[in-house]
Amino acid sequence: MARPKSIFSSELAMRAKADLDALDHHGVIQKLRAIISASKVSTTIVAEVLGVAAETVWRWAKAYGNDGVEGLYPKPRKTKRSKLTPAQKEDVLAWVDERRTPEGKGVHWTLERLRQAIADEFNVTLGINTIWVWLRKENRKIKVPRPKHYKADEVAQEDFKKNS
Repeated sequence: MARPKSIFSSELAMRAKADLDALDHHGVIQKLRAIISASKVSTTIVAEVLGVAAETVWRWAKAYGNDGVEGLYPKPRKTKRSKLTPAQKEDVLAWVDERRTPEGKGVHWTLERLRQAIADEFNVTLGINTIWVWLRKENRKIKVPRPKHYKADEVAQEDFKKNS
């Protein structure tokens, strides 16, 4: 789909050059250089050199034409809403703190077991990493026992602990 080349005027390129001299933000500089270059050669060539789609170069030029340099900075992204309600989160934290399942049985929590318990109890699927990050933000850690070799001599280890 061919687009008119009118957006890439020499006036826009001159404005871009002036703003380029005042900036040191790498991403914005690259976008301004792309706009300047697209006023001289085709957007397809500029996009190919930069490793982006031609549509991206058009989007940069449009944003710069509408909002100036501010239009070229990344926009803040909205955070995703939690799949768990605050009450459900409190329940899960209570399970972790008390080392109990939702049914009240004692358990050694792993991230996979906790993920499965959340899915079973609340019908919500969370990723392992999501659970880990959330627990860290809540200052909780799932305790992991030290690994023991199956041939370890427990008596010798206890004797070592007593004498050291």
